This record gives sequence, C-alpha cells and structure tokens, in this order.
Amino acid sequence: MLQYVDVNTVSDTFDAVKEIVEIAIEKYSYSVSEYWLAMNSDVDISRKIKFTDVENGYEILVKKWVNQNQFKAEYPECPDNITESYEEYASILNKKAIAVAVAGTAVIGTVYASASCAKGWLIFGNPIVAIAAELIGLAALYAIVQNKKKTKRQEIDIQIKDLEEKLKVYKNSLITSLTVSAESYIKKMVVFSDDILNSF
Repeated sequence: MLQYVDVNTVSDTFDAVKEIVEIAIEKYSYSVSEYWLAMNSDVDISRKIKFTDVENGYEILVKKWVNQNQFKAEYPECPDNITESYEEYASILNKKAIAVAVAGTAVIGTVYASASCAKGWLIFGNPIVAIAAELIGLAALYAIVQNKKKTKRQEIDIQIKDLEEKLKVYKNSLITSLTVSAESYIKKMVVFSDDILNSF
C-alpha cells in the first residue's frame, strides 16, 4: 500500500512506469527489426541499408517518436492527510493539566500559609481536609486528562482508518490510470511502427 502518498511518491511511481514502458518499446522495436531483417533476407540491399540507417532507420525513427511523444498519465486526486498528531495533542494537554495543577496547589498552599500565620485553622477547616480536597482535585483532573486523551486517540484512529481506506482506493485508481495510459501509449507506438514499416 502507498502508506505515505505525496508528490514525490507519485512522481517516483510515474518515473518507474515510464521507464518500464520505454524498455518495452525498445525491446519491441528491436524484435520487430530482427523479424523484418529475417523475413526480408532476400530483399534488395538498398532496402536493408535504409531499414538499418543510423539516422532514419526503423529503430531510430521509433526512438525519435518516443522522444517527441513523451509518456503522460492522468493522476486521480490524492486524498489529503488530515490525521492529527496524537503525541502533539497529548503534550499540549499535559502542559495545560500541569499548569492547572500547579495553580491549584499554589492556591491551597497560600491559603494554608495565611491561615498558619494567623494561628488558626484553614477556612476549609482542618488542613488535612484541604490537602485531601487538593488530591481529589488532582485525581479528577488526571481522570479528565486521561479521558480526553482516550477520546482523541479514538478520533485519530478513526481518521487513520479513513485515510487508509482512501489511500487504498487512490492506489488502485493510480495503478489503473497508469496502466491504461501505458497501454494506450504502447498502442499508439505500435500504430506508428506499423506505418513506418510500410515505408521500407
């Protein structure tokens, strides 16, 4: 599967197909040339010279046709990768949670320090109750953060599965498009080949 599809991936795939097509054409023209020479072994020498001419012979004309008619293909539209980074999301969420936790602890500490200086109990009553409340708050904050992370992980998993399906469809479309283009291109070259064979 094309895991990561971008301009370079498609370009590399196209270049590979183009190279295969050009090799196929080269082998085809060589085979046709060999066949023509074998079937026309008794023809006039001037026809053989014309056929194998280094400037306008059969194989040279095919090469010129390939150079003048470059292989092209239509590409299907590539799906956008809108998958978010879970690690980035989790990192930001952790930083926010730590900031909230630190702020909450600072408030409790300030209240506790003020109350101690006044030689009295905290507004909340016993300092142990205040610390317990802080710990419960931190536990609740931790649970909220973990729940948000789990929800985001599930969302991202859905995005990844959706992208994988789109890439699967895209891969098939790209292969079909390149195959159809290659077949069409080779058929045009064969027509050209047949036409110039008649001139020798």
